[in-house]
Amino acid sequence: MNYRVEYNGEDLELATLDAALDNAKNAIAADVGPVSGWTVEHDESINDWFVQGVINGEAVGATAVVTGPEPMLAARTYPRHAPASSDDVARRRVFTGSTPADALGMAANWLAGRPEVVAVDDLGWRPGRDGFELRVYYRS
Repeated sequence: MNYRVEYNGEDLELATLDAALDNAKNAIAADVGPVSGWTVEHDESINDWFVQGVINGEAVGATAVVTGPEPMLAARTYPRHAPASSDDVARRRVFTGSTPADALGMAANWLAGRPEVVAVDDLGWRPGRDGFELRVYYRS
């Protein structure tokens, strides 16, 4: 099971998701310099992760794409209590900041620019190696 990191026309295969995400972050930081946090979005339907650096609440630089070994099935989708259609599922966006306030600020900026988001269902916090991780579960 390998993960492929694609960034600025180059790619690299790594054995674990953590190693692939770390490599993506390191490549971005080497390209744009120090960042205050990260935004990592996972597309469950194709099992790809999209990684960008964040400075002062704004995404910077090119997006690194981490391609998973195979699309994940419905295990990572979170249906609403009474779905109106098969497209009506919760999605997740992950923000990493050096402090909880940084991560929350990034999430607020991202949500402010997304009028298609109709509801935020849940928030989850987790300390990580690069700071604090905020997971926002939303519906659009």
